Amino acid sequence: MSDTRRPSTVRLLFASSHPGPTVTVTVLAAVIAAAVGHPWWLVVLVALAVVAGQLSIGLANDWIDADRDRAVGRSDKPVARGLIAVRTVRTAAFATAGVAVLLSIALGPVAAVAHVVLVAAGWAYDAGLKRTVWSVVPFVVAFGLLPV
Repeated sequence: MSDTRRPSTVRLLFASSHPGPTVTVTVLAAVIAAAVGHPWWLVVLVALAVVAGQLSIGLANDWIDADRDRAVGRSDKPVARGLIAVRTVRTAAFATAGVAVLLSIALGPVAAVAHVVLVAAGWAYDAGLKRTVWSVVPFVVAFGLLPV
């Protein structure tokens, strides 16, 4: 008998979050934090803040590009396939961005500002910079700030 159940909302949100880049950037941030000698609890806090920010960027990309993804038949995108509502993904993007800000504040003012700017750069890319000659700027800003 085949399993025809719909994937859970959590699984669909995870699939919408661009998990590959999210995990990669989170691991990189945690490795940097550990390499400079931060205590384990601070490395965990860095990882949690970064994963929340990266989830928000990936989720924002999926709801912002939903119409375009649908038009080109992106079968790897749950929103484009109609498996999850744009509103649900948009809400999750804003919620994870809020969590990222709160966790970043716990890292101190310099790290908080750096991380908020990093996440904003990712959102700016998603919101339209990716279709311009300025598309590289969010990457330069974000990866330049990552060590902070």
